[in-house]
Amino acid sequence: MDAVLVQAIINGLLLGGVYAAYSAGFSLIFGVMGVVNLAHGELIMLGAFTSYWLFQFFNLDPYFSAPFAMVFLFSFGYLVQRFILNRVMGLPHIMSYILTFGLHLMVANIAIKIWTHDFRSITTSYSGANAAILGLNIPYARLITFVVALFVTWGLWFFLMKTETGRAIRATAQDKEVARLMGVDIRNIYAITFGLGAAITGLSGAVISPFVIISPEMGLEYTIIAFCVVVLGGMGYIPGALVGGLTLGVAQSLAATYLNAGVSVAITFIILFMMLVIRPTGILGKGNIA
Repeated sequence: MDAVLVQAIINGLLLGGVYAAYSAGFSLIFGVMGVVNLAHGELIMLGAFTSYWLFQFFNLDPYFSAPFAMVFLFSFGYLVQRFILNRVMGLPHIMSYILTFGLHLMVANIAIKIWTHDFRSITTSYSGANAAILGLNIPYARLITFVVALFVTWGLWFFLMKTETGRAIRATAQDKEVARLMGVDIRNIYAITFGLGAAITGLSGAVISPFVIISPEMGLEYTIIAFCVVVLGGMGYIPGALVGGLTLGVAQSLAATYLNAGVSVAITFIILFMMLVIRPTGILGKGNIA
C-alpha cells in the first residue's frame, strides 16, 4: 500500500480520536436529555485552560491535570443543569437551544475578560515528538488522545451498564415517566448526566491542550465539530461518537492529503449533508445511549 495513503489514514484515525474524545459528552447529554448543548465548546475551553494554568503554576503535565479538569467541569456542569437548565426541561426544545447559546456567550465573554484574547499553548518535552515506525510518523500526544477516546467510550459504556446510577440514566433516557414512577429522581439524574458529560468534555479539553491553541474564543469551532461527529455516528449513541469521529477524521485527512487543506473543512459539511439526506439516524443508527 502507498506509504502516503497509509500515513494519511493514520493521521485521520488520530485526528478522529481527538474528535471522538470531545464529542462523547455531547452525545451523552443529547441521548439522555434531548438537549443540543451549544455551550459544549466552552466546556472544552475550560478544560484546556484548567490544564494550562496547572502547567504554568505547578508544572503539572497536561495528562496528569485531566482529573482536576474533570472534577471542576463536573461541578460546573452539575450546578448549571441543576439550577439553570432544569428550568426549561419539558419546554419546547428551542428554549434549551436559546439557553445554552446564552451560556456559550456568557462563559466565552467572562473568559475573555479574565484571560484576554491572547492565544496560549503548552510546550512539554514531548511536544512535536513523533514515533517513527516503518517510515510512518505517529505524534505521541495525538496517540495518547486516541487511547483516551477509546477509554472514555469504554468507561461510559461500563458506567451506564454496570452501575446503579448508570441504569437510572438509561431508564430516564428510554422513558422518563416510567423511570419517575420507579422512584428515579429525574431532576437529579439530569444534573448528574450533564455533570458527567461536562466532566468527560473537560477531560478531552485537558488531553488536547498539548497540541492545540488555547484561547477564550476557541469553543464555537469545537461545538460545530462535535455536532457533526454525533450526527455522523448517531445522535445520542455513545459508540457513535467514536465511529463518527474516526470516519470524519479519516475523510478530512485524505482530503487534505490528496486535495488541499481548505477542502478538508468543506468535506465535513458535505459528509454531514449527505448523512442527513441518506441516513439521518447516523452510521450506527440511533439506539440506546449505551
